[in-house]
Amino acid sequence: LVNDVFGKDNQDKVPMEKVIMLIWQFRDDPSVVQFMARFVAKYASHRGVFDGIEFYLPQLAHMIIHLEASWDDAILERFALVISQHSLHFALQFNWILQGAIEDYQPEAPN
Repeated sequence: LVNDVFGKDNQDKVPMEKVIMLIWQFRDDPSVVQFMARFVAKYASHRGVFDGIEFYLPQLAHMIIHLEASWDDAILERFALVISQHSLHFALQFNWILQGAIEDYQPEAPN
């Protein structure tokens, strides 16, 4: 899995499905998640790097919303922001998911 992400065969593309899998697999280790976020940020300016990331948007949003980690940094949030800076479509979809989660978790007022 790690070789698939960092291998030479990627032709300036980051296999986002494998990045998301690595983040999920090592979700309890903030140093690995931070490294993956920095790795993606490094290649963020290359055209086509984020091909396919929108397919994994629900998984990323789920990790950001539900992952109970006591990290000092908002690593996953910064990871999503890096992607959002390069894809307006991703940013809008991510915003809608977060707004839906906020609405779902608000206490309902009695009638």
